[in-house]
Amino acid sequence: MIRAIVLVVITACFIALKTRTHDHPITQFTVADSIKIDIQAIYDSLGILDQYHARVFTPVCEVDKCYAIEADFYWDAVGRFHHYDTIPSKELTKLDHIPFTDNDYVKLNYILSNPNSPLASYTKEELVRDVRSSDIDGFTGATIKEIKETVIGGAVYSCHTLWHIAHGAVKDSIQKVTREMFNKDLVGKLVNQQDQEVNYFLIDNFSAPDFAKYLPEVLKTIDDGEGYFAKNAIERMPPEAVADSLSQRFFATNFSEIN
Repeated sequence: MIRAIVLVVITACFIALKTRTHDHPITQFTVADSIKIDIQAIYDSLGILDQYHARVFTPVCEVDKCYAIEADFYWDAVGRFHHYDTIPSKELTKLDHIPFTDNDYVKLNYILSNPNSPLASYTKEELVRDVRSSDIDGFTGATIKEIKETVIGGAVYSCHTLWHIAHGAVKDSIQKVTREMFNKDLVGKLVNQQDQEVNYFLIDNFSAPDFAKYLPEVLKTIDDGEGYFAKNAIERMPPEAVADSLSQRFFATNFSEIN
C-alpha cells in the first residue's frame, strides 16, 4: 500500500509536468565499465527542457549469484537525481530473488535521493566483510557497520549500484547537454526556480558572450543569491558585462543590499 501511494503521487506529479520526450537518446553514459545507458530529454508544455529520463538495466552480482535490475530513473536539468519508478512486471528483488517489500521501495527512494550517502566512499568490494560461519565450511558476507543503516538488507550491492548510477557519471553527461541547450527560455526557467545550486551551475558554465546574452537573468541570480553568491557571480562576469548600463543601474540601486 505504501509503495502504491508513493508511486501514484510521483507518477501524477510527473505526468503533470511531462508533455513529450525525445524519440531518440540525446546522450549516453557508461556504468560498470561497459554497460551503456541512454538518456532522453523531457520537455514541459511550452517545449522547454524540464527533466531527463533513462531506462536503467544492469546486472548485479553477489558472490556466485547474479540478477538483473530494471527501473526508470529521472534527473533534473542540472543532473540531480529526482526519483525512480518501477516498471510493470519488473519488480525489484533481493538475494535469492526475494521481492522488495513496500518499505524496501520507500527506503530505496530515500537512499537514492541522498547525494551525500556514505555509499559514495566505498567500492563494491568494500561493502561486506568475510566472516567465518560456525555452521558451514566457508564464508558468509556481513555488511560493514558504516553503511548498514543506509542500505537494504539482502540488496546491499543493488543499493550501491543504483546509487552510483543516480549520482555518478550521468551528472556530467546531463550538464553537458543542458549547456548545449542554453537559450532565453531555458535560462529564464532555471533562474526562476530560485535554486542557488542551479544558479551556480549557470554562472559556472556561461561563456563571456553568455553573460551578455543573459545579463538580466544573471542580475536576477545576484539579487536572489545568498552567502557569497553575489561575490562569486560578479567575479565571473566579464568587464563588459559589469560595465553594461543595465548592470550599472542594478548595482547603483541594489549595492547596499548585496551581501
